[in-house]
Amino acid sequence: MASSVSSFFLCPTTSTVATGAIPLRRLTFSTKATPPQHQSNNPLPPPPPPPQEKKSFAVATGELFLGLAARLIGSGVNESEVPVVEMFAEEEKAREWWWRWRKKEKIAAVVEDPIQPKVVWEQRMEDVEAERRRTAVTSPGFSFSAAGLLFPYHLGVAQLLIEKGYIKETTPLAGSSAGAIVCAVIASGASMQEALKATKVLAEDCRLRGTAFRLGAVLRDILEEFLPDDAHIRSNGRVRVAVTQILWRPRGLLVDQFDSKEDLINAVFTSSFIPGYLAPRPATVFRNRVCIDGGLTLFMPPTSASQTVRVCAFPASHLGLQGIGISPDCNPENRASPQELFNWALEPAADDILDKLFELGYLDAAVWAEENPVEKIVRDDSASLENGSTQ
Repeated sequence: MASSVSSFFLCPTTSTVATGAIPLRRLTFSTKATPPQHQSNNPLPPPPPPPQEKKSFAVATGELFLGLAARLIGSGVNESEVPVVEMFAEEEKAREWWWRWRKKEKIAAVVEDPIQPKVVWEQRMEDVEAERRRTAVTSPGFSFSAAGLLFPYHLGVAQLLIEKGYIKETTPLAGSSAGAIVCAVIASGASMQEALKATKVLAEDCRLRGTAFRLGAVLRDILEEFLPDDAHIRSNGRVRVAVTQILWRPRGLLVDQFDSKEDLINAVFTSSFIPGYLAPRPATVFRNRVCIDGGLTLFMPPTSASQTVRVCAFPASHLGLQGIGISPDCNPENRASPQELFNWALEPAADDILDKLFELGYLDAAVWAEENPVEKIVRDDSASLENGSTQ
């Protein structure tokens, strides 16, 4: 998946917005018309290439991260092939330390993704127990993809799913990066419209003062002010936050037990940590682990429900992803181009564009809902707590 995702971002294809669709901003280039030339035996020189759009530092940083990510995890290393980091001089000693550390951490479960079997995620004992303590679970659960600053798209999807009864207080949630943030917002009981307003505050701050290297600090302040004090209690056992551990090799960790509101904010911050983008450092530390963005190892982690509907803010067909329920592919004539989405994911768009992204997410979810009536797919799934099944 990493290679396909990276190729989408680094070499995005171009699509057009159909006539009558929601207007979206585009950059257009024009050249002065030249008068017709008299016929001559000498061929005219080829026209100069169109000027290339200048990339901002934020976009360049994001592209660099995605390219490195594809090289890092594209090979799909097996557990028996765990490489030794350079800080250890003796390979055997390093491996022994690694397994002792894993035993101390009490890894209770290894979750294999049903869509991509090569992707494996770990869970600590505390996280598994937090899920088992839930007395009721409703299926399907919903998993939200990494999306950068396309956060309003996820909010629009969540708005429709909550209105129509697909997402209840008993619905398991999971997410990476921006998807993890929206899961925490949903679990907190906050209004999606209020969350959109908070997103605009963050976007305005970044437009005025810059995005790269400082987005993380702004994000922390917004979450601290927006989330209620009991947000971690509401999220425990219900919200899976995906982070990527980078010691030895990239490996996912599903976290859904949080000790405090600060611990929950640290988890979603870590899940969103693009190296050199959220802060001027290559990684962050979460619970004594060196970690980076959860979307590096999986865009959409499985929920604790027996069935998971995956929500992707990017057109899944361009990413080569399978098993996606809600994405811009639900409404292909009413979406922005991949290049526009990529730019808006790394740099804050204007407020009117954020409103359009919210509306597009709502409309895409409505198309999916028409094909999947709530009375047919929403069901009690408490038995999955005992079986531990995830999809």
